[in-house]
Amino acid sequence: MKNPYKRTDVFACNYQGHAAFNHRVSVYHVMRQKKCYPHGCLMFKWSCALKNKGKRCYRGLNYVGRLCEGCTHYTDEKIHYQPKIILSGAAFEEFQNELDDFDEWVNENENRDLEILCEISSIKPYFKKTMSGGKGQLRLDGYLLVMRHGYIGITEFDDYFYANISPNQQDRFRFAAGDTFEATGRMNLNRGRLLFNKVWSVTFEHRSSTPTWNNSKALVARASATEFYVQQEACIRCAHGALVDTVTYIDGQKQFKRSLYCLKGIKNPELCYISATEKIDLCAKQNN
Repeated sequence: MKNPYKRTDVFACNYQGHAAFNHRVSVYHVMRQKKCYPHGCLMFKWSCALKNKGKRCYRGLNYVGRLCEGCTHYTDEKIHYQPKIILSGAAFEEFQNELDDFDEWVNENENRDLEILCEISSIKPYFKKTMSGGKGQLRLDGYLLVMRHGYIGITEFDDYFYANISPNQQDRFRFAAGDTFEATGRMNLNRGRLLFNKVWSVTFEHRSSTPTWNNSKALVARASATEFYVQQEACIRCAHGALVDTVTYIDGQKQFKRSLYCLKGIKNPELCYISATEKIDLCAKQNN
């Protein structure tokens, strides 16, 4: 079984905010988050005639938005966006059947105690960020185990799934890439990702002896981590790329988003040297 919600080859959308992803959007974004298929969605484009001419707002506002309502210089344009299906008719029908089967499987197994058997593809520190009053706090909330294949209950899962572990668990078990283990966990669908929020009764089938994270290393990485404003797929897959859940408090209201950080401190993903360096190191090990 695979997770169809993370597919980006099903829908495309011309919304400007999706340009960084070549206008391809995930199934989860379209069908669960925005629910814009098949009817589309409305977006509001705010503009100010004064700002467009380089003039200051006579109300003293710095940004165009809801507070501008009633101003003669303010316009609020409604734009209808419609996700486009980029699969053929037969392929889209096959996708819908796949999605129905996956939803049924998730409904049967979500929030139940399940046995898992898997190999760790990578492990990353899991940070949470809180923003309030223009100031941010990034804290270590545990670690994220990334698996590419495994068994969940009696189902073979041939796709990415994840597990959260606490800092204390990492101190105790020293999970590392290449380890194979059995455990019991509780699964849910988290923003389209198949995630075990908690695992216990851990038994290792194989230990890789690969160097891994500890709390001290994670805190050092936190100090030098840099945020990317475009979520490059290669960086998400990279062992040094970490998705950070951010909570922003504005006027007592919570706003949630997920940001991408480089734990190596690379400022521009296009100038990243990590992949090339790791390939050189791998070749050197193979030749020794």
